[in-house]
Amino acid sequence: MSFEQIGRRGFIKITAAAGGTLFLGGLTACSQDGGGSGGGKAGYSGDVAITGLASLIHSAPFFIAQSEGYYEEEGLTLEHIQFPGGLDTVRGIESGIGFGTSSTIPVFIAAEKGMDVRIFGNVYTAASVDFIALPGSPITSIEDVRGKKIAVSTPGSNSSYFADRTLRAAGIIPGKDVELISVGSASDSWTAVSQNVVDVAWTASPLSEKIASESGAKVIWRSRDYVTDWSDTCLVATGSFIDENTDALKGWGRALKKAMDLITNDLEKAAEVYGKAIGYKPEVALEALKNSQNFYSLDFTDAQLAAVVAAGKEQGQITKEPDMDAIVMRNFLS
Repeated sequence: MSFEQIGRRGFIKITAAAGGTLFLGGLTACSQDGGGSGGGKAGYSGDVAITGLASLIHSAPFFIAQSEGYYEEEGLTLEHIQFPGGLDTVRGIESGIGFGTSSTIPVFIAAEKGMDVRIFGNVYTAASVDFIALPGSPITSIEDVRGKKIAVSTPGSNSSYFADRTLRAAGIIPGKDVELISVGSASDSWTAVSQNVVDVAWTASPLSEKIASESGAKVIWRSRDYVTDWSDTCLVATGSFIDENTDALKGWGRALKKAMDLITNDLEKAAEVYGKAIGYKPEVALEALKNSQNFYSLDFTDAQLAAVVAAGKEQGQITKEPDMDAIVMRNFLS
Protein backbone atom coordinates (compact mmCIF):
# COMPACT_ATOMS: atom_id res chain seq x y z
CA MET A 1 0.00 0.00 0.00
CA SER A 2 1.15 3.54 -0.64
CA PHE A 3 0.42 6.79 1.17
CA GLU A 4 -1.24 8.27 -1.91
CA GLN A 5 -4.54 10.05 -1.33
CA ILE A 6 -7.54 7.74 -1.59
CA GLY A 7 -10.69 8.92 -3.33
CA ARG A 8 -13.57 9.74 -0.98
CA ARG A 9 -15.82 7.30 -2.83
CA GLY A 10 -13.36 4.47 -2.46
CA PHE A 11 -14.30 3.48 1.07
CA ILE A 12 -16.70 0.76 2.17
CA LYS A 13 -19.16 1.65 4.88
CA ILE A 14 -20.17 -0.93 7.43
CA THR A 15 -23.18 -0.54 9.67
CA ALA A 16 -23.00 -3.09 12.45
CA ALA A 17 -26.53 -2.37 13.57
CA ALA A 18 -27.71 -3.54 10.16
CA GLY A 19 -26.05 -6.91 10.58
CA GLY A 20 -22.80 -5.98 8.92
CA THR A 21 -24.38 -4.94 5.61
CA LEU A 22 -21.85 -3.50 3.18
CA PHE A 23 -22.64 -0.67 0.81
CA LEU A 24 -20.61 1.81 -1.16
CA GLY A 25 -20.70 5.43 -0.22
CA GLY A 26 -18.74 8.56 0.48
CA LEU A 27 -17.49 9.74 3.83
CA THR A 28 -19.74 11.66 6.16
CA ALA A 29 -18.14 14.43 8.13
CA CYS A 30 -17.60 13.88 11.83
CA SER A 31 -19.69 16.18 13.96
CA GLN A 32 -19.44 16.87 17.65
CA ASP A 33 -22.34 17.52 19.99
CA GLY A 34 -20.15 17.71 23.06
CA GLY A 35 -16.67 16.31 23.58
CA GLY A 36 -13.70 18.42 24.46
CA SER A 37 -12.07 17.89 27.83
CA GLY A 38 -15.17 18.54 29.93
CA GLY A 39 -17.09 15.94 31.96
CA GLY A 40 -20.21 13.98 31.12
CA LYS A 41 -21.00 11.74 28.17
CA ALA A 42 -19.03 12.14 24.97
CA GLY A 43 -21.97 13.27 22.82
CA TYR A 44 -20.15 12.57 19.56
CA SER A 45 -21.56 11.59 16.16
CA GLY A 46 -19.46 10.73 13.13
CA ASP A 47 -17.32 8.22 11.27
CA VAL A 48 -14.52 6.01 12.54
CA ALA A 49 -11.93 4.39 10.26
CA ILE A 50 -11.16 0.71 10.79
CA THR A 51 -8.74 -1.53 8.92
CA GLY A 52 -10.27 -4.76 7.63
CA LEU A 53 -13.48 -4.31 9.59
CA ALA A 54 -15.49 -7.10 7.99
CA SER A 55 -12.61 -9.52 7.48
CA LEU A 56 -10.24 -9.48 10.47
CA ILE A 57 -10.75 -10.79 14.01
CA HIS A 58 -9.45 -7.65 15.70
CA SER A 59 -12.69 -5.93 14.69
CA ALA A 60 -14.96 -8.06 16.88
CA PRO A 61 -15.07 -5.51 19.76
CA PHE A 62 -16.28 -2.76 17.39
CA PHE A 63 -19.22 -4.81 16.15
CA ILE A 64 -20.05 -5.90 19.70
CA ALA A 65 -19.78 -2.39 21.15
CA GLN A 66 -22.20 -1.05 18.57
CA SER A 67 -24.65 -3.97 18.56
CA GLU A 68 -24.83 -4.21 22.36
CA GLY A 69 -25.44 -0.50 22.84
CA TYR A 70 -22.08 0.27 24.45
CA TYR A 71 -21.54 3.19 22.05
CA GLU A 72 -24.97 4.57 22.87
CA GLU A 73 -24.26 4.32 26.60
CA GLU A 74 -21.25 6.58 26.04
CA GLY A 75 -23.19 9.11 23.96
CA LEU A 76 -21.57 7.94 20.72
CA THR A 77 -23.21 7.54 17.33
CA LEU A 78 -20.50 6.04 15.13
CA GLU A 79 -20.45 4.69 11.61
CA HIS A 80 -17.63 2.25 10.88
CA ILE A 81 -15.72 2.95 7.69
CA GLN A 82 -13.74 -0.03 6.39
CA PHE A 83 -10.31 0.52 4.85
CA PRO A 84 -8.36 -2.22 3.05
CA GLY A 85 -5.03 -1.73 4.83
CA GLY A 86 -3.30 0.05 7.67
CA LEU A 87 -1.57 2.66 5.53
CA ASP A 88 -4.87 3.57 3.90
CA THR A 89 -6.56 3.76 7.29
CA VAL A 90 -3.98 6.10 8.76
CA ARG A 91 -4.19 8.29 5.67
CA GLY A 92 -7.98 8.41 6.01
CA ILE A 93 -7.69 9.34 9.68
CA GLU A 94 -5.18 12.09 8.97
CA SER A 95 -7.15 13.39 5.98
CA GLY A 96 -10.37 14.10 7.83
CA ILE A 97 -11.99 11.26 9.73
CA GLY A 98 -9.80 12.01 12.74
CA PHE A 99 -9.65 8.64 14.52
CA GLY A 100 -9.90 4.90 14.08
CA THR A 101 -8.09 1.59 14.28
CA SER A 102 -5.05 0.67 12.21
CA SER A 103 -2.32 -1.89 12.05
CA THR A 104 0.31 -0.57 14.42
CA ILE A 105 3.36 -0.41 12.14
CA PRO A 106 1.75 2.07 9.70
CA VAL A 107 1.21 4.58 12.50
CA PHE A 108 4.94 4.69 13.17
CA ILE A 109 5.59 4.96 9.42
CA ALA A 110 3.16 7.87 9.21
CA ALA A 111 4.70 9.60 12.23
CA GLU A 112 8.14 9.33 10.67
CA LYS A 113 6.73 11.00 7.55
CA GLY A 114 5.57 13.91 9.69
CA MET A 115 1.88 13.07 9.89
CA ASP A 116 -0.01 14.23 12.98
CA VAL A 117 -1.00 10.83 14.41
CA ARG A 118 -1.00 9.43 17.95
CA ILE A 119 -1.59 5.95 19.35
CA PHE A 120 -3.83 6.06 22.41
CA GLY A 121 -4.73 2.40 22.95
CA ASN A 122 -3.94 -1.15 21.96
CA VAL A 123 -6.54 -3.47 20.38
CA TYR A 124 -5.26 -6.87 19.29
CA THR A 125 -2.01 -8.23 20.69
CA ALA A 126 -1.35 -11.34 18.59
CA ALA A 127 0.32 -11.69 15.21
CA SER A 128 -2.74 -12.35 13.06
CA VAL A 129 -1.39 -14.25 10.03
CA ASP A 130 -2.12 -17.99 9.82
CA PHE A 131 -0.96 -20.63 7.35
CA ILE A 132 -3.29 -23.41 6.15
CA ALA A 133 -3.25 -26.39 3.82
CA LEU A 134 -5.74 -28.70 2.13
CA PRO A 135 -7.26 -31.42 4.32
CA GLY A 136 -5.46 -34.18 2.42
CA SER A 137 -2.09 -32.43 2.33
CA PRO A 138 0.90 -34.37 3.68
CA ILE A 139 1.94 -31.14 5.43
CA THR A 140 1.03 -31.32 9.10
CA SER A 141 3.58 -28.96 10.68
CA ILE A 142 5.86 -26.12 9.72
CA GLU A 143 8.76 -28.56 9.45
CA ASP A 144 7.01 -30.26 6.51
CA VAL A 145 7.16 -27.24 4.21
CA ARG A 146 10.75 -27.77 3.07
CA GLY A 147 10.78 -27.87 -0.71
CA LYS A 148 7.21 -26.52 -0.87
CA LYS A 149 5.56 -23.30 -2.04
CA ILE A 150 3.85 -20.90 0.36
CA ALA A 151 1.42 -18.21 -0.75
CA VAL A 152 1.82 -14.70 0.67
CA SER A 153 0.12 -11.45 -0.24
CA THR A 154 2.77 -9.10 -1.64
CA PRO A 155 6.42 -8.35 -0.82
CA GLY A 156 6.57 -6.17 2.30
CA SER A 157 3.12 -7.23 3.48
CA ASN A 158 2.33 -8.65 6.91
CA SER A 159 1.85 -12.10 5.41
CA SER A 160 5.25 -11.95 3.72
CA TYR A 161 6.94 -10.67 6.88
CA PHE A 162 5.41 -13.29 9.16
CA ALA A 163 6.04 -16.09 6.68
CA ASP A 164 9.72 -15.16 6.60
CA ARG A 165 9.97 -14.63 10.36
CA THR A 166 8.20 -17.80 11.43
CA LEU A 167 9.97 -19.98 8.90
CA ARG A 168 13.38 -18.71 10.00
CA ALA A 169 12.39 -19.27 13.63
CA ALA A 170 11.77 -22.89 12.66
CA GLY A 171 15.15 -23.14 10.95
CA ILE A 172 13.75 -22.94 7.41
CA ILE A 173 15.27 -20.40 5.01
CA PRO A 174 12.92 -18.76 2.47
CA GLY A 175 14.42 -18.79 -1.01
CA LYS A 176 16.53 -21.80 -0.12
CA ASP A 177 14.41 -24.34 1.71
CA VAL A 178 11.00 -23.02 0.68
CA GLU A 179 9.58 -20.69 -1.97
CA LEU A 180 7.32 -17.75 -1.14
CA ILE A 181 4.83 -16.90 -3.91
CA SER A 182 2.97 -13.57 -4.00
CA VAL A 183 -0.67 -14.23 -4.88
CA GLY A 184 -2.69 -11.39 -3.32
CA SER A 185 -5.51 -11.56 -0.79
CA ALA A 186 -6.26 -14.36 1.64
CA SER A 187 -9.07 -15.53 -0.62
CA ASP A 188 -6.73 -15.56 -3.59
CA SER A 189 -4.24 -17.46 -1.47
CA TRP A 190 -6.75 -20.18 -0.66
CA THR A 191 -7.70 -20.41 -4.34
CA ALA A 192 -4.03 -20.93 -5.21
CA VAL A 193 -3.84 -23.82 -2.73
CA SER A 194 -7.09 -25.32 -3.97
CA GLN A 195 -5.74 -25.28 -7.54
CA ASN A 196 -2.42 -26.81 -6.43
CA VAL A 197 -0.45 -23.73 -7.45
CA VAL A 198 1.03 -23.57 -3.93
CA ASP A 199 1.11 -25.96 -1.00
CA VAL A 200 0.29 -23.63 1.90
CA ALA A 201 -1.90 -20.50 1.96
CA TRP A 202 -1.72 -17.47 4.18
CA THR A 203 -4.94 -16.42 5.86
CA ALA A 204 -6.19 -14.84 9.09
CA SER A 205 -9.04 -15.28 11.56
CA PRO A 206 -11.98 -15.48 11.17
CA LEU A 207 -11.39 -16.61 7.56
CA SER A 208 -9.07 -19.35 8.83
CA GLU A 209 -11.88 -20.89 10.85
CA LYS A 210 -14.43 -20.38 8.05
CA ILE A 211 -12.27 -22.16 5.49
CA ALA A 212 -11.54 -24.97 7.94
CA SER A 213 -15.24 -25.38 8.70
CA GLU A 214 -16.32 -25.43 5.05
CA SER A 215 -13.51 -27.46 3.50
CA GLY A 216 -11.81 -29.39 6.28
CA ALA A 217 -8.62 -27.40 5.71
CA LYS A 218 -6.09 -27.54 8.52
CA VAL A 219 -4.19 -24.67 10.11
CA ILE A 220 -0.56 -25.72 9.92
CA TRP A 221 0.81 -22.92 12.08
CA ARG A 222 -0.09 -19.48 13.36
CA SER A 223 2.36 -16.59 13.46
CA ARG A 224 1.58 -16.03 17.12
CA ASP A 225 3.08 -19.47 17.83
CA TYR A 226 6.46 -17.85 17.13
CA VAL A 227 5.83 -14.17 17.91
CA THR A 228 5.03 -13.75 21.60
CA ASP A 229 5.16 -9.94 21.89
CA TRP A 230 3.18 -7.96 19.36
CA SER A 231 0.71 -5.12 18.86
CA ASP A 232 -1.21 -6.03 15.73
CA THR A 233 -3.74 -3.19 15.75
CA CYS A 234 -4.14 -0.04 17.80
CA LEU A 235 -6.39 2.96 18.41
CA VAL A 236 -5.10 6.05 16.61
CA ALA A 237 -6.15 9.67 16.17
CA THR A 238 -4.65 12.93 15.05
CA GLY A 239 -3.29 15.16 17.75
CA SER A 240 -5.79 17.88 16.94
CA PHE A 241 -8.71 15.44 17.06
CA ILE A 242 -7.58 14.21 20.47
CA ASP A 243 -7.40 17.78 21.79
CA GLU A 244 -10.90 18.59 20.52
CA ASN A 245 -12.61 15.27 21.32
CA THR A 246 -10.96 13.92 24.46
CA ASP A 247 -14.18 12.79 26.13
CA ALA A 248 -15.48 11.10 23.00
CA LEU A 249 -12.29 9.08 22.58
CA LYS A 250 -12.26 8.07 26.23
CA GLY A 251 -15.89 7.04 25.89
CA TRP A 252 -14.97 4.99 22.83
CA GLY A 253 -12.27 3.28 24.87
CA ARG A 254 -14.75 2.45 27.64
CA ALA A 255 -17.20 1.02 25.10
CA LEU A 256 -14.52 -1.15 23.53
CA LYS A 257 -13.39 -2.32 26.98
CA LYS A 258 -16.96 -3.50 27.70
CA ALA A 259 -16.92 -5.41 24.41
CA MET A 260 -13.55 -6.98 25.21
CA ASP A 261 -14.85 -7.96 28.65
CA LEU A 262 -17.85 -9.66 27.01
CA ILE A 263 -15.47 -11.71 24.85
CA THR A 264 -13.60 -12.69 28.00
CA ASN A 265 -16.58 -13.41 30.25
CA ASP A 266 -19.35 -14.57 27.91
CA LEU A 267 -17.73 -15.98 24.81
CA GLU A 268 -20.88 -17.58 23.42
CA LYS A 269 -22.88 -14.36 23.55
CA ALA A 270 -19.99 -12.38 22.07
CA ALA A 271 -19.66 -14.91 19.24
CA GLU A 272 -23.39 -14.77 18.53
CA VAL A 273 -23.26 -11.00 18.14
CA TYR A 274 -20.05 -11.06 16.12
CA GLY A 275 -21.17 -13.89 13.84
CA LYS A 276 -24.43 -12.13 13.04
CA ALA A 277 -22.61 -8.89 12.26
CA ILE A 278 -20.21 -10.47 9.76
CA GLY A 279 -22.58 -13.11 8.37
CA TYR A 280 -20.74 -16.14 9.77
CA LYS A 281 -22.28 -19.24 11.29
CA PRO A 282 -22.36 -18.98 15.10
CA GLU A 283 -20.11 -22.01 15.55
CA VAL A 284 -17.49 -20.55 13.20
CA ALA A 285 -17.57 -17.17 14.94
CA LEU A 286 -17.31 -18.97 18.27
CA GLU A 287 -14.25 -20.93 17.17
CA ALA A 288 -12.61 -17.79 15.80
CA LEU A 289 -13.20 -15.78 18.98
CA LYS A 290 -12.14 -18.72 21.14
CA ASN A 291 -8.80 -18.78 19.31
CA SER A 292 -8.38 -15.03 19.90
CA GLN A 293 -10.05 -14.63 23.29
CA ASN A 294 -6.85 -13.80 25.16
CA PHE A 295 -5.52 -11.22 22.71
CA TYR A 296 -7.78 -8.22 23.21
CA SER A 297 -6.38 -5.42 25.34
CA LEU A 298 -6.27 -1.63 25.42
CA ASP A 299 -2.92 -1.71 27.25
CA PHE A 300 0.57 -1.78 25.75
CA THR A 301 3.80 -3.33 26.92
CA ASP A 302 7.24 -2.01 26.03
CA ALA A 303 8.06 -5.37 24.45
CA GLN A 304 5.06 -5.17 22.10
CA LEU A 305 5.96 -1.69 20.89
CA ALA A 306 9.63 -2.59 20.50
CA ALA A 307 8.71 -5.66 18.42
CA VAL A 308 6.57 -3.58 16.07
CA VAL A 309 9.29 -0.99 15.56
CA ALA A 310 11.90 -3.71 15.00
CA ALA A 311 9.69 -5.31 12.35
CA GLY A 312 9.22 -1.98 10.61
CA LYS A 313 12.96 -1.38 10.58
CA GLU A 314 13.68 -4.88 9.31
CA GLN A 315 11.37 -4.28 6.36
CA GLY A 316 12.84 -0.83 5.69
CA GLN A 317 9.52 0.88 6.49
CA ILE A 318 10.86 2.65 9.58
CA THR A 319 14.29 4.19 9.16
CA LYS A 320 14.95 5.76 12.56
CA GLU A 321 14.07 5.25 16.19
CA PRO A 322 10.63 6.78 16.84
CA ASP A 323 9.93 9.17 19.70
CA MET A 324 7.66 6.86 21.70
CA ASP A 325 6.63 9.55 24.16
CA ALA A 326 5.46 11.77 21.29
CA ILE A 327 3.58 9.02 19.43
CA VAL A 328 2.19 6.70 22.12
CA MET A 329 -0.22 8.05 24.77
CA ARG A 330 0.09 5.17 27.21
CA ASN A 331 -2.20 6.45 29.94
CA PHE A 332 -4.87 8.17 27.84
CA LEU A 333 -7.54 5.54 28.53
CA SER A 334 -6.57 4.89 32.15
